[in-house]
Amino acid sequence: MVMMNIDWAEKYRPRKLADVVGNPSAINELRQWAESWERGIPKQRAVALVGDPGIGKTTSALALAREFEWGVVEMNASDLRNAEAIRRIATSGSKNETFTDSGEYIATRNGGRKLIILDEADNIFGKEDHGGVQAITATIRETFQPIILIVNDYYALVRRSPSLKKMCRQIKFSRIHKASVVRLLRNICQNEDITASNETLNALAEHANGDLRSAINDLESICVGKKKISEKDVTVLGHRDTSINIFRAISEIFKATGYTKARESIYDLNEEPENLLLWIDENLPLEYKRADDLASAYLPLSKASIYLGRVRRRQHYKLWGYANDLMTAGVALGKTNPYHGYTRYQFPSWLTKMSRSKGVRAIQKSLNEKLSSRYHTSIYVSQTSIFPYFKYLFEHDKEFSISMIRNLELNSDEVGYTLGEGSDSHDVKHLMEESKKMEDKAEEIPQFEGLKLNKEGEEGEDDEIENGEEGIDFQKDQDKRQRNLSDF
Repeated sequence: MVMMNIDWAEKYRPRKLADVVGNPSAINELRQWAESWERGIPKQRAVALVGDPGIGKTTSALALAREFEWGVVEMNASDLRNAEAIRRIATSGSKNETFTDSGEYIATRNGGRKLIILDEADNIFGKEDHGGVQAITATIRETFQPIILIVNDYYALVRRSPSLKKMCRQIKFSRIHKASVVRLLRNICQNEDITASNETLNALAEHANGDLRSAINDLESICVGKKKISEKDVTVLGHRDTSINIFRAISEIFKATGYTKARESIYDLNEEPENLLLWIDENLPLEYKRADDLASAYLPLSKASIYLGRVRRRQHYKLWGYANDLMTAGVALGKTNPYHGYTRYQFPSWLTKMSRSKGVRAIQKSLNEKLSSRYHTSIYVSQTSIFPYFKYLFEHDKEFSISMIRNLELNSDEVGYTLGEGSDSHDVKHLMEESKKMEDKAEEIPQFEGLKLNKEGEEGEDDEIENGEEGIDFQKDQDKRQRNLSDF
């Protein structure tokens, strides 16, 4: 029989919750939730295991199923996870009876359970996964079986379905401590008959940055064809992207008690300083409970805002460093004593409002660009000095409105914005139709026809006089409208 090689991450995956490395509090909370299912259907039928990749979330879920002898129905990121697929697999599995891996029938009424695991639940998006989040919510609401959602970014998930906050119990997993990673790597080396110094194992743990799965994979990769490894072997692994998300960064800032720790919290953060300032501003009152701590923290934060403003206006980019120090260390050292416990951070309300008003602001910008070009002013002057009067005339003078639609080539969105109505309202449609009629009429009336001489020359002269008079009348009308606009 041919023996298949199993990768070490799978080979050394824990089989019991007690064997899971790190996160003892999270493991204990997960066990308590599972025990509540043994007594019936709990109020929160699902849990969300939240944390960075590679720190034991999926491993803990599978170990839980083995320990409680539950069957497993799993959907991972490679599966199609649209509404139909989730209803077919997860929803069906959450309601129906099941069998064990050995073929033994499990009856729910006799305490038999099966665990529904949805991996990377926060990454359900796009056309292929259409309706997936709504299907997850419906499945949790109707399930007779325990459900675990594996989530990297919990806030990305609940933003798309706020009801999941109440329906799901959130259990946070943290990155594994370096000493725990080294201990596990040493055990693996002993089992695989590999010789490795403490310095080598420490270098591997440092390179993994708390990602236990990556540490095991790195160890396996440098051990291929060798029985002894050194620090030099670790250097061939190259740099691993350890960028962190904004929630972890602001948590480290608020929890830090020293300058260096607070300053280093944003080293791997891929976020603009202006956005980071908004995140800190939004969540600072949620973290700091004392009024004097808030005052002490907002003082450096306000100075950071001033520096960032000068960077934007004057391109003095050296001020970025001062702003970052004030936003991180300044805020962290503003508190009298550390605040412990979990805080649910919020997305900046200012960014939310700006996102919702993006379409309106685009229309406003387009309209003021047309006005500023017409009257040879800046967009700022157009917006503050011209548009208020323009809006008043537009609302109260129909002839003015129609002429402005033609002269400025306004679209229905811009007309609706000026009138304070929807682009498909009756008034907007009426003005657009009237403007189109006037434009069509103007095209039919020639301003100057030129000479049309026939053989006798008489009829052509009459035509010239007649057409010339019409052209002059039309030109006078245009001149009159132009004078009105100039007065405006």
